[in-house]
Amino acid sequence: MDGGRALHADLPLKVVAIGGGTGLAALLRAVKPEACRSRDPWKLTGIVTVSDDGGSSGRLRDELGVIPPGDLRNCLSALTREESVLSDLLNYRFKGDGSLAGHSLGNLMLLAMADLTGDWVHAIRQLSGVLVTAGRLYPSTVVPVVLRAEDMEGHSYRGETAVSTAHPPLARLWVEPLDAEPLPEAVLAILQADLILLAPGSLYTSTIASLLIHELKSAVVRAGLPVIYVANLMTEPSESVGMDLEAHVAAIQAFAGIALTVVVANTAPLPAALLRRYLKEGGSPLLAPSATLCGVPVMAQPLLDPEAEMARHHPVLLNRALREVIASL
Repeated sequence: MDGGRALHADLPLKVVAIGGGTGLAALLRAVKPEACRSRDPWKLTGIVTVSDDGGSSGRLRDELGVIPPGDLRNCLSALTREESVLSDLLNYRFKGDGSLAGHSLGNLMLLAMADLTGDWVHAIRQLSGVLVTAGRLYPSTVVPVVLRAEDMEGHSYRGETAVSTAHPPLARLWVEPLDAEPLPEAVLAILQADLILLAPGSLYTSTIASLLIHELKSAVVRAGLPVIYVANLMTEPSESVGMDLEAHVAAIQAFAGIALTVVVANTAPLPAALLRRYLKEGGSPLLAPSATLCGVPVMAQPLLDPEAEMARHHPVLLNRALREVIASL
């Protein structure tokens, strides 16, 4: 494969993973062993989208005027070297009907640390040190950006939650403010990297969202790095309903404005009962019909976790597939 720079899988690689939600967390878990190994560990950095406006994150964003912390918390938890009481606390969610109900303790901890240090980078670094994580983590921006979209019929959508309900394909997708500045540390991580991984997850609101920030996208283009897209296992009932894998690839290249080097896709079928449940909800398997999509080579392997109650990538299988792709570059 022509991946731009020559890579050497036996040397420490500087890998930047971009995305949001549960998709980036799952990807970070899959590659975490490479960052934890004693010999030539990968230097792993996650860049997290911060356009979320729902749930605990959305409430905190509205009340305090800050970036939503939920996806950052998820990814911090994913990068923790060993499960502990601290990592359990990070994911603890308050119950009941009071003002704290539904809030994650980790979200509150991140906001408190950001307030104490006056800086999101220092806040994440402090918590990372306490949790002992296997890599660095940055928000794509510290500006509370708003995701906007327009569908083919001219209907407009404002906010991540609304965009996730838009009927695809979309005609336009952008963030406001248009001149939102990325975190300098995130840009520097990209410019110093050897490889970019695009995480699975909600196509428009997670995978593409961070790359709508102009300077962040420009950094990826300028760096000329190989970009590996880890495809979703399923379409989503709203955000990507009716879109096949080729449409996903086309959307990423169109809206994010970057060229993909290779797509990593799943070939394993879902168990019959699980498949029926997804089909009933409006989702469908996302499979590669050919060896190339939109001119991008596809590596198709079994990646499904057969023991999971939902369609999830198996971390060991995904790790193995990514190492094979990197070796081929």
